[in-house]
Amino acid sequence: MGTEGVHAQSRVIINEFSTGQSGKNGQDFIELKNVGIGDAKIGNFTLLVENEIIRIPANTTLPAGGFYVAYTSKMVATDVKNIKISLNDSASQLMDAISGKATDAANIAIETLLNASGKGNYFGRKTDGDCYWQMDTVPTAGASNGKLGAASSMQITKLVAMNTNCSSGKVDFRVENANAASFFTMNYTIAFDANNDGKFNANDRFEKGADSSAPVVEINNLYSTGSYKIMLEPMSGCNQQIVDFKIDPCITMAVKLKKFTGSNNGKVNNFNIEIETDADLKELKLEASTNGSQFEKVSNIPFQNRAGLQNISFNSNPTQQSYFRIAMTDVNNKTTYSPVVRLSINEQSANKMTASPNPFNDIIQLQLQSEKNEKAVVQFYATNGALALSQTIDLMSGQNNIRLQTSQLQKGMYIVSIRNASSQQAQITRLMKG
Repeated sequence: MGTEGVHAQSRVIINEFSTGQSGKNGQDFIELKNVGIGDAKIGNFTLLVENEIIRIPANTTLPAGGFYVAYTSKMVATDVKNIKISLNDSASQLMDAISGKATDAANIAIETLLNASGKGNYFGRKTDGDCYWQMDTVPTAGASNGKLGAASSMQITKLVAMNTNCSSGKVDFRVENANAASFFTMNYTIAFDANNDGKFNANDRFEKGADSSAPVVEINNLYSTGSYKIMLEPMSGCNQQIVDFKIDPCITMAVKLKKFTGSNNGKVNNFNIEIETDADLKELKLEASTNGSQFEKVSNIPFQNRAGLQNISFNSNPTQQSYFRIAMTDVNNKTTYSPVVRLSINEQSANKMTASPNPFNDIIQLQLQSEKNEKAVVQFYATNGALALSQTIDLMSGQNNIRLQTSQLQKGMYIVSIRNASSQQAQITRLMKG
């Protein structure tokens, strides 16, 4: 990773403004926010509002995540069709621009206000940095935008942050939106807490990069251990998101895992382990995950000898879970984990459960087979792992068509799990509420 000045890792945007209001001495305000991971020197930056130029005082620094509120000398136009605001740095380079003018709609350097709807005298991004603007009657100058529960229009989940063979780290991020490709190429700025002081400043290390392979941003060759902060920014120049993650150190024990590989033949998942064990090894388990971060036990792995080099081959039933790892537990109940193996979900056999429509609104239809009359539990998990909805349903032997009411769910991506009372293996799928 390279070293660059911390101020080069900033990203200052126009985040909110008022129109025709008297927030301070009869003036309108314009709020800036630094959505980057480093402090920003914004002294002598200029805001151009219609025919007025506002210059930010010299030596002004805007910390990462901080807000700066500037005031106009006259009121901003109330008609969205007449609004245009631009932000330039001290070298007169364009940093951000927004406009409601039809003549600016095709300019990719200018964000449009034409999608803002509602009644009010304040314009703000849906959430800080979001691409979508909205009107409101309540200002949040100097504070975060977005009403309670508001979600960014770009949904990103951290799939996995791991230490690879105790030599380097990697992290993957997935865009969960149905139109994931529209956000790519994805640019990113990544910071490594080099001195391990919990802060990201000039004493640390920074690197910029880009990934054009939707829907996953894959970053390799990180330091093998330590704390990171990353800013992800789509090609649109908005919808920036900051994510913290940590690469944990390798944990060594008497058990030495030499190899863990997997494949799929369309009917079963095939796994192979080469492991050197001693008498302290108590249990081997196969664990699986749909997102690479939250794992659950799939099965115990058979092994007869408790010492020496072993080669173990075993199978598991294909499911919607595509990330797998081995959990190795010793007699002191200390558990270590293998590197994660990912099997393509497209290569696995079709799940018995289907759901429609996708995306869904307030009603969802589940179709699934059951071997007998019994109860089952349907659970909706948000992408951060939180349980959002749980319902118990009655199944009949044969094909079932279940209608679920989901009006209480907010918009976003969900992992849907259904588990029969007689089954140890949950059926899982991903659905988007639009």
